[in-house]
Amino acid sequence: MYLERLLKNPMDVTAGLWRHVWFQVGVVVAVSIAAGMLVSRDVPLWLFFGGIAGIVVVAIAFIKPEYVAAALLVIHWGNIHDVLIKYHGIPSVVKLMVALLTVVLLARRFLSARPRGLVSDPVIWWMLAYLVVGATGLWFARDTDAVLSRLVDTAKDGVIAGLIFNLLSTRAAFERAVWGLLIVGAVLSALTVYQEMTKTYDNNYWGFAQAAVRQISTTMDDRARAFGTVNDPNYFGQLLLVLVPLAVWAILNGRTWRGKSFGMAALLLLLAAIGLTFSRGAYLGAVVVLVVYAMYLRLDARYLLILPLIGALLYVAPPEFRARFGTLDEVLPGNNAGAYADSSIQGRSVKAEVAIAIVADNPIFGVGRGNYRLHYRDYINEIEGAGSNTERDAHNLYLEVAAEQGIVGLVVFVGLLATVWGRLRAAELLFIAAGERRMADLSVAVKVGLLGYLVTSLFLHGAYGYMLWLQVGMAVALVVIAQREAAAHADHAVKASR
Repeated sequence: MYLERLLKNPMDVTAGLWRHVWFQVGVVVAVSIAAGMLVSRDVPLWLFFGGIAGIVVVAIAFIKPEYVAAALLVIHWGNIHDVLIKYHGIPSVVKLMVALLTVVLLARRFLSARPRGLVSDPVIWWMLAYLVVGATGLWFARDTDAVLSRLVDTAKDGVIAGLIFNLLSTRAAFERAVWGLLIVGAVLSALTVYQEMTKTYDNNYWGFAQAAVRQISTTMDDRARAFGTVNDPNYFGQLLLVLVPLAVWAILNGRTWRGKSFGMAALLLLLAAIGLTFSRGAYLGAVVVLVVYAMYLRLDARYLLILPLIGALLYVAPPEFRARFGTLDEVLPGNNAGAYADSSIQGRSVKAEVAIAIVADNPIFGVGRGNYRLHYRDYINEIEGAGSNTERDAHNLYLEVAAEQGIVGLVVFVGLLATVWGRLRAAELLFIAAGERRMADLSVAVKVGLLGYLVTSLFLHGAYGYMLWLQVGMAVALVVIAQREAAAHADHAVKASR
């Protein structure tokens, strides 16, 4: 078929088209119109060059879709598309990439002379079950529009996850995406560190290093906290935290000294930027991630050299960091010392109490997705005995799921997480069986990154839930790669034995 020829021999097909007069005329007309629009300034420059870039991306998507899928993962993870929309008026590149890759994926499945099957995995069924349970809120929720909005967001995130595990299904493609994530994480962190060094908090650096004054502790004055590309320092810390074990993986498994050096630089920048978010949840998550990963790794004494570097970071850290870190014990369960002196902790305690009360009153299916905020007003008035129109979020992902989707939704959500965790473990074992220790380490790094996300979610609700679904997509992609590597290893062993 023509599509198959285009995918296999794009240059030959293009050369064949150029022989036709109608194609030559069309190209000349298109270029002339574009040049005329640019000269007359009828359109913004970004639209003109964006159109050219769009044509290039479309071509790459049909020839090498895994490159566009990797770019989608990196741009979406860094929330770069949101910055481009908010600060530069550029339409969502993520939506365009998702639409394009969906067309390519379906074309490869149904229009190609040699159709490629879509990935099938148990995680997909859990994703669908979570979507179905959330849809029950359309029948009883106070605000069904909020339920529908959340369902649409989850469906979009599910589609993106599907694109990731269908297109990043080779070792080279997946590693390329991982390095891309580290690059965007290092760049965003470097901007944050530079902003702190120069004290230019009023400069958001094109929207990629946002900051605002927030509370640090009851014993110190408020100061600027790093927001990065998101609208909250806690979520920025969560975004960077998941990349920390990937940076450690790069240090240990980089193929060249340049790769290892970049991994080291990325790790230090990520930790420094996490420190500048002053997010206690991210601090706790970083400790858990580093300790758990260190327990897994086969450490070489040379890698202990990183400890003095981390010590140097702590030494030059601003005094507010040490003050903030010193209040970390206040967020841990069972410790109420000073909790009510810190308005942040006090507020989260009340929100957790409201969530538990909502679950007690609506135990089966909850109050509907996105409806915690509405019910918060009713319950807070009962607790505090005063009229209030204030709406708040749960600030705990698990309590939010339980309150909005009930015990049924929580069970499905936990089942999804457990299945993803199990699939990452399965990928690790398959890679080990195939003799691919490097990829086995990468599976562990992704798993530990997921652990960091789950730990920080004890203090955050699902406002930026896309981060979880991107990790789900990466987990399934690793399983697909591991299965292929293990099958190839087995075939090789059989042939060698003959």
